[in-house]
Amino acid sequence: MNVIKALITALLFLPVFPLNGWSSQSPLTVTGLVRQPLSLSLSDLAGFQPATVRTNDIRKDGTYHGVFTTQGVPLKNLLEVASIRKEGTGFSKNLDLAIVLRNKEGKKVTLSWGEVFYRNPGDVTIAFSATPVIPHKGCQGCHQPDFYQPYMEQLNRKVGFPKLVVAHDFDSDRSLEGIVNIEVVNLDPKSVNKKKVELVSRQISIGGAVKKELTLTDMASLPRVSVTMNVVGDGRGFHGRDEYEGVPLVELLNRAGVEQDLRSVFVVSAPDGYRSLVSYGELFLSPQGRRIIIADKANGQPLKKNGKFLLIIPDDLAADREVKAVEKIEAFTFNQPAKIYIIGMGPGDTDLITREAVSSLGKTDAVVAPEELSKAFEGLLAGKPILFDSMELINRKFYAKSHPEIPTGELDAKFAQARKNGVEKIREVLSMGQNVAFLDWGDPLIFGSSRWIRNYFPDAEIETVASLSAFNVSNAILGRDVTCNGSLVLTVPNGIRKNEAMLKAAADNGDTVVIFIGLKEFRDLMPIFLKHFKETTPVAIVYNAGISGTEHTVVGTLKDILGKTEKEQEEFLGMIYIGPCLEEKGRECH
Repeated sequence: MNVIKALITALLFLPVFPLNGWSSQSPLTVTGLVRQPLSLSLSDLAGFQPATVRTNDIRKDGTYHGVFTTQGVPLKNLLEVASIRKEGTGFSKNLDLAIVLRNKEGKKVTLSWGEVFYRNPGDVTIAFSATPVIPHKGCQGCHQPDFYQPYMEQLNRKVGFPKLVVAHDFDSDRSLEGIVNIEVVNLDPKSVNKKKVELVSRQISIGGAVKKELTLTDMASLPRVSVTMNVVGDGRGFHGRDEYEGVPLVELLNRAGVEQDLRSVFVVSAPDGYRSLVSYGELFLSPQGRRIIIADKANGQPLKKNGKFLLIIPDDLAADREVKAVEKIEAFTFNQPAKIYIIGMGPGDTDLITREAVSSLGKTDAVVAPEELSKAFEGLLAGKPILFDSMELINRKFYAKSHPEIPTGELDAKFAQARKNGVEKIREVLSMGQNVAFLDWGDPLIFGSSRWIRNYFPDAEIETVASLSAFNVSNAILGRDVTCNGSLVLTVPNGIRKNEAMLKAAADNGDTVVIFIGLKEFRDLMPIFLKHFKETTPVAIVYNAGISGTEHTVVGTLKDILGKTEKEQEEFLGMIYIGPCLEEKGRECH
């Protein structure tokens, strides 16, 4: 991707999904609450202005994984290109957003919006290269090789890129390697800002993903700290320097029994709906974590105005995450069970895929897809294993065509076993906590080829992604209001044969009948059409809708359409429209 072009495009809020020229390396996708989903290779990352960060990769358990100087892109910069959007919520600020990063093994860590946007950009980077920091004296003079050699070997290890580097963490547990997805998440999209509510809190409740729910009315007996904060707001600027005294938030969370989980976040909220999110990592992995406090004193005096309790994050460069009148602290963990994402990839050209489809692909680790779709979208699928080609499992007829060597008498059993084998491959991936993308053409819920897989998994394990159908594209090509008489019938040849009453009702009312997968049987169906429609009824057939260079339309009537399409070679990709709404423009709806 040309980075300058990406920046300009992002500002225009236009989708950019580079699909070609990829290696086998999985792309890094930036998805979720963004206007501009991104799909980036390592070379794309290297095209940004880099930040150089030294990282001591030493985990909380004391294990050593090397010291490196990394080159990377500030995560803030990537998210600004992607353009965070927060819609459909009464609380418009981004303070309660979480940023979930996932690697190719399915491991996750969560960052807060504030630690990315209210700290220096170099504090959180996505590294694309690293150079080991080699000791210039060595250790031979003080230790034997069996002591220092394992440490030296870590300097030569293969680092998995892209890599999350959080410079302000003392323990490097969040330094996730091989990142494949960055997702911006709103934990409570229905939250409301209640501006008229009295801003008073007399107690704090701590709940959510904790072992013991707590309610506090006084914190005088708990371990206390004092912090100094420069009160600088993005909205109103500098408002002085204040001294606050209170209890570290980690102390309260430990008393409630929070899990030691890199995916956890904590939402601190007030009665008026104002809320801020703090991540597990910035609380428990950084020395600055104990400076994040719930204050009950300011400048030596108990808090009276705006409630008894106040969230203070003194090391933020802006004070916007401060929450007045704290009344609730909720713990959340991003440990959702693995899912199958059934994703419609559009009817043809790769630019007809939706942004939601790109976002959903970014959440998945393995793919089930027809070979044609695998090749068309190989840029977005690079690095993801293809479990099997789903084309031959659509139905018995497709399976028989793919396996002409199987005797007719064995076909049913072989077909059933093939489906069972495919299902087991999906279950194996899900059991490892990884998501599966099941790719389909167009809209999977309009005569889709993925319907059979739903019989093997409960609804809770399946998520269907909104998609664009060939029907939608064909409507645009025709430029007619196909619902001008009030109703529309979507059907297939077998549906027409089984329900002529439906066809008659549509003909009597002047409704439009749209037929999927009907080109091969159109001639055989003509007697049924003429039985209920006049031979002068308009007909339109849109061929290869959504496939640039080949899409075209043939129009006529039931009387002459067969003659007009006699030389057409396409047998599958065609949408057939029948009804008076196809007449010339200007027709008024009834």
